[in-house]
Parts: sequence; structure tokens; C-alpha cells
Amino acid sequence: MAVEYYTPGVYVEEVSGGSKPITGAPTNIAGFIGESRSGVINKPVQITSWAQYFDTFIGYNLVDKMTPRGTVEKDADGNSVKEEVPYDKTTDLDWGVYGFFNNGGSKCFVVSVHNLEAGANNSDKIKKAQDDLKKAEDELKTTKDKNGVNKKIADLKKEIDNLNKPSSSSFDLTNAIIGNDGGPNKRTGLHCFKDALEVALLCAPGVTNSAVQQEILVFAETFNVFAILDAPKTLDELKNFGLSTDLPGLSNLASKCASKQAAIYFPWVNVYDPATKGDRPTAPSGFIAGVYARVDGERGVHKAPANEQVKLVTSLTYSLSDTEQESLNMKGVNCIRDFSDLGVRIWGARTTISATDPEWRYINVRRLFNMIERSLEGGIKWAVFEPNDGGLWTSLSRNTTAFLTRIHASGAFAGTLAQGFFVKCDASTNPQENIDAGIVTMEIGIAPVKPAEFVVIRISQKAPNE
Repeated sequence: MAVEYYTPGVYVEEVSGGSKPITGAPTNIAGFIGESRSGVINKPVQITSWAQYFDTFIGYNLVDKMTPRGTVEKDADGNSVKEEVPYDKTTDLDWGVYGFFNNGGSKCFVVSVHNLEAGANNSDKIKKAQDDLKKAEDELKTTKDKNGVNKKIADLKKEIDNLNKPSSSSFDLTNAIIGNDGGPNKRTGLHCFKDALEVALLCAPGVTNSAVQQEILVFAETFNVFAILDAPKTLDELKNFGLSTDLPGLSNLASKCASKQAAIYFPWVNVYDPATKGDRPTAPSGFIAGVYARVDGERGVHKAPANEQVKLVTSLTYSLSDTEQESLNMKGVNCIRDFSDLGVRIWGARTTISATDPEWRYINVRRLFNMIERSLEGGIKWAVFEPNDGGLWTSLSRNTTAFLTRIHASGAFAGTLAQGFFVKCDASTNPQENIDAGIVTMEIGIAPVKPAEFVVIRISQKAPNE
């Protein structure tokens, strides 16, 4: 209603221009779940660097945090000053997040469902036992009662081992990751990500349990999140899926986790661990998530995250040939290949449902739709409870068209503007019965670009006179 004016003068009014720009939803924020050595349990923790993850979930105070095991600080005589992370006290989650940040990831949310060792909470007791052990070892050099001191040393070593044992030998990782939804501040496992809805990618590094993967798929499809799954570490583990333990069995793995919101990768990758001076077989999902994030930043979500180098990988646990990859690719198992001239690269861009639903065959198409749907969901909330008439329809259509025009300019849609998309919100999409029911409907059509998966070159001989 217009304001009534009674006193002569100048009055300034702010009037809305009617433009409500829609901002693109983030696509490169990953969610990681699994076991950690230390840190808070069943709460999504925002992590923006590898050093932050190391301090939060590994906990050792090392001078160099280049890998999950770090580099031990030494004094001038070469003696260790600070304790290194034991080889068996790092987890698949540690290495997955490590791979994510080193392949281009910049932000993730981490949910730890279990602390790997009770020793994380026994640091004072461990330090005292270690001090006592050092004194006993020094005493052994001078004492005449070597049997008594040796027994004392053995008892102290046993005490330290017990303090370093996992907190629960019967811990069930499967049920811990699946978790329960007890409401705000009472969620566990995957349900914790309901408090971190920025997450666009979901990984459980190294967890190839079928029950967990099915729960991940349910969550991904419910919340428009794209899941990156790991194939089993060895072909022998395919028997856990009821498949033959060979490549034909592996080619059927995608059907066991078929979803338009998921991709699965094989094989595991080898990463150099300077603490052991050797390679460590590592689940690829965290590394792949980092590549997704890198490609999103450099090219956009519409670019297929394939034919991209996987950094830090020294070799693969299984080397595939073109012939071996044929059936895997056609059935939706994405392969990581080691090419002598190109390095280690992702050589597949298909979802796990690609064999049965060609509409959602490619990862980039599905993720592009996820981004657009999330962006529109958040960008047009202002329209709720607005008068459902032509003014609202025009505003919705104008703002959505402007948003999609920007996406078209990035190269995400095929053809011209008219060919790339359409937006329709008028009386034809909003009949009176819908208006009476409080419903406004906007129809959008999109023609996404699809990857050139097979590049065919036709060559023929040409006669000199032709």
C-alpha cells in the first residue's frame, strides 16, 4: 500500500528492481566418512587443508605433515625427537582425504565414526610408561639384577601395548557408518551429513561392504549427492558380492550398486609412503573426488572428470589393457589406467546405472543436473507464499532464464541459447485448479553436452589427381 504524504518535502523510497539472481550451488565439496585415529565422533567437521585434517583426526604433532604418517623430527645426532604415526594407526579415511587435497580438493566435511586407538585418550599414561621404560633400560646397563630389570622392562612394554590397543576389538564399522537418525545432535554415521547439506560428493574410502554402499546410494539419491565408490581391493573379494572372482565378475559389479547418483572405480592405487620407503595400496575414491573438484574449478561441472591425471599415484594394483577394459566400461565400472606417455589417468566417465539407463549414462550430465536442481531449490525460495499470478510467473521465468544463460555461456549446454534450454512458466503450466491448490509450476528443458567418449578418425587413400 502506498504511503500517504502530508508534509511538503522530498521523500526517498527504496523500490525492488524485481531481479533475484540465482547463484550456482557448489559442486566440489566432498563428504568423507570412516575411521580416524582421533578426533570428534559422529559430527561433520569442516576441513579446508590437509594440515588441518592431520591435526584434527590424526593428532600427532609432527614437523612435516606430507603424508598421513608425517616425517619424524630428529635432533643433531639423528635421534627422533617426536614420535611418528605408527603404520597400523593410519586409516583408509586418512589416505582418502590426503589424496583429495593433493588432487585439487579445497573443502570437505569429515565424519569419523570411530577412533582407531584408545591410546589417543591415554597419552598421559603412555608417556609415563615410556619414561619408566627408558629409565629401566638405562638401569639395565649398570644393575646386577638383570633378571628383575628385564622383567620390569617386559611388563612396561606390555603395558604400553595394551594402552595402544584399539578401543574395541569387536567394533562394527558397517553399522557405525550406516548409523541412525536420532534428530539434531543425535545423528550417527551417514545421517550426520544431514547437518552438512553443502556436500555434493560422498566417499567412504576403502569401504567396499555391500550393505554400506547400498546405504550410501540411498542417501545420495535422497539428497542429490553424487557418490564415489571403491571397487574391492582384490578380485577375490568379489565373492562377497556373489560374483565370480575374475574380470567378468568385476564387470557385473556396477549392477550390484546401480544408481544414477554413483560411479565406481577400479583398481586401487599405490601411493609412496616415505616412512616405510615403499608403496601402500590405497582406495582411489578420495583421489577421484579431488580430481572432480579440480575439474569443476578449472573447466566446470559439465566437463567429464576423465582423461585426467591422478596425482601422487606411483602405480596401480592391477594393470588393465584396452581389451580388458571393454566390458568393464560398457557395464559402468570406471577404470584407472597407467599410460607410459600420459601417466596414471581416470579412463572412464560412466555412472553405475549406465548399462540400463542411457539417459544418465555420464557422470558429468548427472552432476550438472544436481547443480542446477540445488541452485534452483535455493534460489527461488523467495517465491514461496508470493501471489500466484502473472507477475510471479514472469519473475520466476526471467530469473531462471538469466541463470541458465550464464551456464550456457560456460559451455554446459549444446547448441545455441534456443537449442540449449527452455523455461516456461505461464498460464499453460499453471491452470486455475493448480492456483487454487497453491501450486506454481515452471517447466525447464536442458540439452547437456555429453563427452566424446569414442573419438573415431576415418582415413582413406587419396589418388594424386583427386
